[in-house]
Order: sequence, then structure tokens, then C-alpha cells
Amino acid sequence: MNLIERYIFRRAARLTFITLAATTVVVMITQVLIYVNVLTDSGQAISTFLHLAVMLVPAMAVVVAPFALLIGASQTLSAMNADSELAVIEGAGGSHKLTAKPILILGMILTLATLGIALFVEPWTNRQIRTIVSEAGADLVRLAVQSGSFKRLDDGLYIQIAEQHPGGAFGGIFIADARDDKTELIYYAKRGVILPQGERELLVMSEGEIQRRTVATGDVSIIQFASYAIDFSQFSSADSTPALRPKDQPISFLLNPDPNDFFAKQRPEQLRSELHRRLSEWLFPVAFGLIATYFAGGARSNRQERLWSLAAAATLALCMRGLGFFFMNASGNSHTMMVLTYALPLGTIAIFLILLASGRQLRIPAWLDRRGSALLAWSERQRLALQLRMAGYRQRAGGGA
Repeated sequence: MNLIERYIFRRAARLTFITLAATTVVVMITQVLIYVNVLTDSGQAISTFLHLAVMLVPAMAVVVAPFALLIGASQTLSAMNADSELAVIEGAGGSHKLTAKPILILGMILTLATLGIALFVEPWTNRQIRTIVSEAGADLVRLAVQSGSFKRLDDGLYIQIAEQHPGGAFGGIFIADARDDKTELIYYAKRGVILPQGERELLVMSEGEIQRRTVATGDVSIIQFASYAIDFSQFSSADSTPALRPKDQPISFLLNPDPNDFFAKQRPEQLRSELHRRLSEWLFPVAFGLIATYFAGGARSNRQERLWSLAAAATLALCMRGLGFFFMNASGNSHTMMVLTYALPLGTIAIFLILLASGRQLRIPAWLDRRGSALLAWSERQRLALQLRMAGYRQRAGGGA
């Protein structure tokens, strides 16, 4: 890169990574709040919260990286246009390649980083998150049993211990499990005790019964038992499937899944959707960088036209990302959706590369520009009129006092 290209690259990279860090933190906080009840109720230390937050960063960064590049590149080029730097570059004979090349290089860096995170880092962090939440859920179960109080372990899962006897035994055990949409279970036992068995912990109940209710028909069956054991691991998470989720699996497993895996047998479309997501999501940073360069790269003196161009870039990026999510989620069930998952970012990259190479610039139609200007002028008049009315109210209120 020459001097001008390095200058544009440094400015765009600084804004992009600042935006990426800020948006990742915001989104990460919203995700941590999902698990806050389980972590706090189970008495987890602050280090567990920090560990969970760090593990959420890669997945959040993959989602927001394209938008961070779009914002960083657009703001950099807009500031250069406002300072007449783009006009000077074009007046000196510089082509669109001078602005497109550094943004494209920055997009390639984010693309390679996104690819590495999606293929290798994100699955590992997802497994770590699963472990943290499972351990917190198990701690919550033990806390509920040991404290002798009523606890909500998960949506539709409750446990209550009436009393705790000397020696670690319990009396009056009640467990309600309505997590399954088809079946509701109620466990009741007079006595119980926690017994370790290898790496597992079992709640062994005595002299009780199990009430099984079928939701569709309302039929209730009652099973009485002298002794019954429940593994705590089935209460550690709302997801009681006997296998790792597709997003937890490494890329090698998605390419060649185990035929005996739960999802491979029962929900193979989820494995295919996750595979196509990882292999296509890394293309969006380059596509968004080209969109930003095309709409914000040219020198323009008309502020109104530039405003509409930036709005068009943001709208196109949002629509493209929304369609991308839709195609990815449906790619496991439809060959057409699978093709569109890759065609959307690749087609966008090809189209904007051609537009930038040809030097063609999208101009806002004159009638739309006029209507937009009239709408903004009307909004400004309404704002000034409101300010005048508020000033008049304050004057009359002051005179009355």
C-alpha cells in the first residue's frame, strides 16, 4: 500500500475495531443476562461470570464484525469527504482503487479472523459455556436440596425439600418437571439421600410415587416405588438431549457426523444448517466493506445526497444480513436455501467489485432528493416552531410569577 492507502487503512481500522469492541461488549452483556439467574442462584463466584463473559466474546464478534467494518469504513470516508480529502485525491487523478483497496484489505483481515473463529474458536467456547451452565445448574440442585427450601431450577422444573435430617438425609421431597411439552412428571418421596456414584451424584428417594400426566389427553398414571434414584445431570440444563448441540461440535464432526449421534439421527437438518453457517458467515465482512466503499467512497459536495447514500448502505446491509440469517436457518431443509446462503454474500461481493471497477456511482433520483429535502426542511420548521412555543410558555410562566 502507498502512503494514502496506509492513511485510509489506519483510520478505518481504528474506527472499525473501536466499534467492534463496543458493540461486542454491549451484545455480550445482553447474553450474560440470560444466564444470570442460574449463576446467582447457584452461588457462583464473580470469576465464573467473567469466564462466561469471555467465552461469549467469539460468537458475538462473528455477528457484529461486518457491521463494525461498515460503520468504521463509512465514518472514515465520510470524514475524509467532509474535510475535502476525497476531493483532493480525485482532483490529483486518484481512482476509486485508492479508497477501495485499504477497505478491502481490512475486510479480508476481518474475514480471515471470522473464519478462524467460526471454524475453531466458537465451537470450543460454546462447549465451555455449556460446561459452565451445567455445573451452575448442578450446584443449584445441590443448593436446593441442602438448603431445605423451594427452588426453581429451570423453566418448568421445581424442587422442594421439607426438612433435612441429621446425617444428611432429607424428608418430604417434591419435584415437579414440566419441561416436556407432552408429559408432566411429579415426584414425591418421604425420604431421600444424596449418594455419589463415580463422577455422578444420585438423589435416592424412598417410599414415594411418580405421577405422569399426558398433556394432550390429560391421562394420569401413578407409579409407587420403594426406592428410586434420579441423576442430578438431567436437571443441570433445560436441554436434556443426550448429545452436544450442533453449534458445540467441531467442524470435523459437522463434515462427517457420527451416525449414532442424537442430532445425526433425529435432527440432521440442524447439523447441515450449522455447517453452512460456519462456511458462509465469514464472507460478510468483505461484502459489507465493499458496500461501504461504494456508497461512501466518492467525493460529493451535496450533503443531502451523501446522507441518502449512507442510509441506502445501512439499509442494504441490514436487509442482506436478515436474509443471510433466514437462508442459513433454512439451509438444512432446502437445497435452494443452501445455494442462496452462499450466493447472497458472493453475489454481493461480485456486484460491488464490478461497480467499483467500472467507476459507476449510484445517484439518488432527483425527485427522491427533493422530497427528502422537503421532509427534512419541514421537520426543521416544526422543531423551531416547538422551541418558540416552549419559549413563549416559559416567558408567560415567568411573568405570571
